[in-house]
Amino acid sequence: MNTAAVNTPARILSTILHHVDIERRSCAAATMPVDASDLERYLADLLDEIQAKPQKREYRLADLTTQFGTALRQFFAQQDLTKSAEAESLAQRLLRIELTTEDKYGHLNPAGTGHVKKGSFLQFMYREGGGVHYLGVKVEHQLFLDEADFKRKIGLGESQKIYKACKVSFDTAGMFSSVLVFDTNSKPSAYWWRDFWELAEQRTDAHNTETAIKEVVRILAPLKRTSPVDHSILRNAAIAAFKQTGQMNFDQFITNTFANYQPSEPAVSDSLGQMVVKMRKLPSQKSFDSQFELVPAAVPFRRLTLPLTSEISLSYDEGIPNLEDKIWASRTRDGQDVLVVKSPQAATNRFKFKALE
Repeated sequence: MNTAAVNTPARILSTILHHVDIERRSCAAATMPVDASDLERYLADLLDEIQAKPQKREYRLADLTTQFGTALRQFFAQQDLTKSAEAESLAQRLLRIELTTEDKYGHLNPAGTGHVKKGSFLQFMYREGGGVHYLGVKVEHQLFLDEADFKRKIGLGESQKIYKACKVSFDTAGMFSSVLVFDTNSKPSAYWWRDFWELAEQRTDAHNTETAIKEVVRILAPLKRTSPVDHSILRNAAIAAFKQTGQMNFDQFITNTFANYQPSEPAVSDSLGQMVVKMRKLPSQKSFDSQFELVPAAVPFRRLTLPLTSEISLSYDEGIPNLEDKIWASRTRDGQDVLVVKSPQAATNRFKFKALE
């Protein structure tokens, strides 16, 4: 039976919960107890966690006449999911999509546990920032040891939630333009955003790749004056990361490449910290997703040429792995600054040999 949320925090308007079990091929609405305060706190905490999560991607409805598009209009008009036939239909649709996905890909899981995990489908309407929002969340069930009887049980994990989420915000007229999708997996599941919700990507992977790396390089530019060494290392590392194939988690990239970096010039630590703060805001400010598939060909930085003297320049591909192990500066005993380029013999035998003293 579908039941309304009891003792609901002021911002949560209504809640409905379904257990989706692909093993038993069943989808059943959960009857909530009279005192549902623990579940309501769980929903509120989950909402806070999703709102703060930097890994998200923006989508749009491929067609406003889809089942989800039709449901959204009804959700806004009624704002009570417990009385909504569309909310029930979406839960049943999720079961069908997950069964189809499991039939196609379940055998590919090397652990033998299948592709789609058993879980609960939470839907709720809530009010925040003066607007009304819908959130649909699939939370995977997890094993835990009950402290009362020490038996293994399955339920919703509180400390480490594994979930996929879809958020829609309405304006005062009930119109919506874009949809945010969240996924704790490293790559958003296609069955979730494409098959179930019937969404289309708002931005291409090529757009995300090009815009993100250009904005990162732009923010790094002032380092060229204050610490040329750190600028070269960080610029090259950033471009190298974007020339890889695979999934880009932008917030994690910022942490790994910049936040954990120890500058060669300690004096730039503060300014680098400020740059990190600016970079974390880039997805929302510059309109690119914080999670996307990298397109190396979209990286606009190809080759860098540095004038060494009025007669000689050094040219190299940008994004070289371990650049500092291939090109580095040194100084002779008599105080002459030199640039060392590690080269194969075919290149070095073209020049007169001088020992570095």
